[in-house]
Amino acid sequence: MSNVIVQNIMKNGTCISTAEKVDALFELIKGLIRDFDDLHDELDEEDFKEEQSFVARLIQMMHSDDPEEMLKIICTVQKHILTGGAKRLPFTVPPLIFSTLKLIRRLESHDDSVSKEDDSAMAKKLFQIVTQTIDVLSSVPVPELALGLYLQCAEAANDCDLEPVAYEFFTQAYILYEEEITDSKAQVTTIHLIIGTLQRMHIFGIENRDALTHKATGYSAKLLKKPDQCRAVYACSHLFWLDDNESIRDGERVLLCLKRAQRIANASQQMSNATRGSSGSVLLFIEILNKYLYFYEKGVPQITADLIQGLIELITSTTGGENTSPDPAADAFFASTVRYIQFQKNKGGAVAEKYEHINI
Repeated sequence: MSNVIVQNIMKNGTCISTAEKVDALFELIKGLIRDFDDLHDELDEEDFKEEQSFVARLIQMMHSDDPEEMLKIICTVQKHILTGGAKRLPFTVPPLIFSTLKLIRRLESHDDSVSKEDDSAMAKKLFQIVTQTIDVLSSVPVPELALGLYLQCAEAANDCDLEPVAYEFFTQAYILYEEEITDSKAQVTTIHLIIGTLQRMHIFGIENRDALTHKATGYSAKLLKKPDQCRAVYACSHLFWLDDNESIRDGERVLLCLKRAQRIANASQQMSNATRGSSGSVLLFIEILNKYLYFYEKGVPQITADLIQGLIELITSTTGGENTSPDPAADAFFASTVRYIQFQKNKGGAVAEKYEHINI
């Protein structure tokens, strides 16, 4: 019966617009949102996942244009889903978090200066709700999901110019990374998510940003596999040069990241040579070369034509070596990079002038 009700609501596009209706609906479908020992064991795993997906979609259909009423809806949903049992939380918590963040961003977009103070107070209350809700996920546990939600909340706090709130969300994400995420593949995915989110943050002052970027680069260099280390470290270079923020343009640290990545790539090749008798692929060097070209075009003064030329010569000499393993993908990537450089040289004007000192 509960399934039929939910499917009819979704089929008809019914919007549940008051907290009272939400409360009544959840009482009707409580079989979908709470654990009942006598029913839970009978339910097939696939059927359970499908049911919870319906509940997640249902939560997204609960909406009111009135912020006060929407806050009541969010609190009502939170009350019901947090009693649903650990197995249901990974399905029901994310839609609640995103509905809350949607309301926070709606409040932030209000132009009415009279209501700005009330909106700010409500936004802070909403951030407290999302924090409490994500904290409950620790009982499951699903650290990767919780970390991703913390980063989403940090971006919302960034949009609201709430630096202390954004920093706290990042802190919680870092704690989860250090204490809960131990799988090497999960660490790789997570560190790139952290780097990408941090790159989009504009609210942090120098001290807070330095603390967070230092941690991110440290995590990158401690990944298990050398290729993963290399890619994460050169990704960190984007944390120190932002086109849309002149206060975050540190060419020295960009160069430091790229040189560190190059050293790791070199170490990876030496390890391959020692264990397999071949120097391995030059793919990492080609990826680093493309980062050099990116920052060279952005006008980072520390990235010079000589550095790029040296890396091109290293790739060329390594590719032609006797101990190099054949890698068609790397060869095609390098050929494409060379064609791009030639294309820039043929453009004419300032771009061609910039590339004239690079010989290919």
